[in-house]
Amino acid sequence: MFPEKFLFGTSTAAHQVEGDNKWNDWWYYEEMGKLPYKSGKACNHWELYREDIELMAELGYNAYRFSIEWSRLFPEEGKFNEDAFNRYREIIELLLEKGITPNVTLHHFTSPLWFMRKGGFLKEENLKYWEGYVDKAAELLKGVKLVATFNEPLVYVTMGYLTAYWPPFIKSPFKSFRVAANLLKAHAIAYELLHGKFQVGIVKHIRVMLPERKGDEKAAQKADNLFNWYFLDAIWSGKYRGAFKTYSVPESDADFIGVNYYTASTVRRSLNPLKMFFEAKDAEIGERRTQMGWSVYPEGVYLALRRASEYGRPLYVTENGIATLDDEWRKEFIIQHLRQVLRAIEDGLDVRGYFYWSLMDNYEWREGFEPRFGLIEVDFETFERRPRGSAYLYGEIARTKKLPGEEDP
Repeated sequence: MFPEKFLFGTSTAAHQVEGDNKWNDWWYYEEMGKLPYKSGKACNHWELYREDIELMAELGYNAYRFSIEWSRLFPEEGKFNEDAFNRYREIIELLLEKGITPNVTLHHFTSPLWFMRKGGFLKEENLKYWEGYVDKAAELLKGVKLVATFNEPLVYVTMGYLTAYWPPFIKSPFKSFRVAANLLKAHAIAYELLHGKFQVGIVKHIRVMLPERKGDEKAAQKADNLFNWYFLDAIWSGKYRGAFKTYSVPESDADFIGVNYYTASTVRRSLNPLKMFFEAKDAEIGERRTQMGWSVYPEGVYLALRRASEYGRPLYVTENGIATLDDEWRKEFIIQHLRQVLRAIEDGLDVRGYFYWSLMDNYEWREGFEPRFGLIEVDFETFERRPRGSAYLYGEIARTKKLPGEEDP
């Protein structure tokens, strides 16, 4: 069985569910046609949040991870939106009233357009704007215990500044590591401002790196360190090891680590220094692929948690989910991954919660509305919510704190 105080929650992100986030960089590029899909109203959660929170409570979930949209609070430089502030306050108060633990992320991929026009996180002098936002967020978050500074910082860096697949569409290995170093500085600023009032952590995407063939072990280790661990190492060491140089950043801390886990990669050696001497691709495990083209590798969540536990901080699985139209497969996925989380707990790891991605079907960044991650099905024409069978299964696990077929101790 899971511990009595274990959190069984769901995850969302502001831009993916709220709708009409017209003041951020993603919306701008959507409207420009540089992204293939427009988020539009998304799930219309900004209007339907009461209904959604009611549904969470009815289903039996005791936690909810969501993000604050910085550009809603500060749509223009120096301009503060009191209405948005009050709406977020209402969301937090409603969650607390329903006995649902809020877990709030301050930055989940999107930034105000005005901030990005100044260079965003590429310029260290812009961190004063981040500091102003975090300072205001401290007022907003009354009653919240868990606050994460950034969601998947290296996914943000890799997609936006290395592959140029996401905004701001910059392709530069050197700039990408500079942005990563500035995100570490931004985390330190936020930790300094918020620590003591909240448990302040960071959410890190962990992609398990498997050697493709015998002899690729060193390449897999290099990919593992660069993508998964050097960033976290730097929080405590003050030294961020990029591919080309080491950056000095402030020594800081994190009160917890959020682990986002979906799948594994296979890695092979490369002689190309521009590829940092390795090549990684989605692992091909089993015959089935999700709508994102990913293999399902449940043991990976255990491996990610075991390695993350070396930092000596409490752990939460802050995202784990599957994009599929086959809800029986989703049920199987949830049970298989929770079994590995329970294994980690039984091995003595301090894992305190699991957040399924996602509460409901949503706007999946460049992939648009086709991938269906939700426990709750969303009709994007009418915004009707229909809980899937997996939503009830997960609720039963949340209520009983045990997996189907598991005996009481």
